[in-house]
Amino acid sequence: MPVNSSVVLADETAAPSRSARPVHAVRFAPDFEFVPRRLAYRRAAGVPQLKDDELLLWRFRPEWQSIPKDAAYACLSKAELARVRSHPNPALAKRFVVGRAVMREILADMIGCVPGEVELKDDEDGQPRLVHAGVCEPIEIAIAYAGIWIVVGVSSNPLGLATSVPTLPDNALGGASSESVLTGRMPSLRPVETRSVVRHASLASAAGAAVLSVDAPVLRHDASPFFVDTAGPRRWQILDLPMPGIICAAAAVARPVTRVHAFGWVGRDGRAVAS
Repeated sequence: MPVNSSVVLADETAAPSRSARPVHAVRFAPDFEFVPRRLAYRRAAGVPQLKDDELLLWRFRPEWQSIPKDAAYACLSKAELARVRSHPNPALAKRFVVGRAVMREILADMIGCVPGEVELKDDEDGQPRLVHAGVCEPIEIAIAYAGIWIVVGVSSNPLGLATSVPTLPDNALGGASSESVLTGRMPSLRPVETRSVVRHASLASAAGAAVLSVDAPVLRHDASPFFVDTAGPRRWQILDLPMPGIICAAAAVARPVTRVHAFGWVGRDGRAVAS
């Protein structure tokens, strides 16, 4: 489907602004299993134990049905509450609250505490990081926003998420380093170019640096998953994630992934949510 409008990267995914590092090789990865599931936050509700070769994803809307409003605000940190109060757009502030609160619901059962005790600290790109995972270390997390959708990822390995959406006002609550993202607009891109930008953004978010140029041919494959070998010891697996309409989403994981548990990709009636 041609993309006639501009696209914008996920709110808390930093677009690369630093010098690029060379790509050594790209190898196609074996097929992985994408398992759509109903929305659930705790293992008691069907969330599996975190495994090295699996990625856990959640997709949900910023609605109080996801989590009660009072409970959501109660588990946020003082810094997050201040960030919400200073944001000029109430709808986007609400989305931030719901995303951070649900992320704590997801992590609480994994590390054996209540959601309010899950300590998150933002990195320089605005991505939340789990400060202490106890006996469950390591737990890596990522969050991205795509219009009305919030996407959360959890892995035992370094992880990055990114999305593109049709043209919207600046919807970042901070953390973007690219002028195009801060203005909320990017030049119109053909689908393959959009996919390349999103894949690069997920990789840059995961690696914490610009690892290759945005328009690198290495990211323009027709299908995923595939591996990218960059400078250094890590090999990154790039996964395209199914999303509604013309929304694009990608994940980068520093380990081969054989299964993705995708919570929120199946509705309450048992049918797949638009993907």
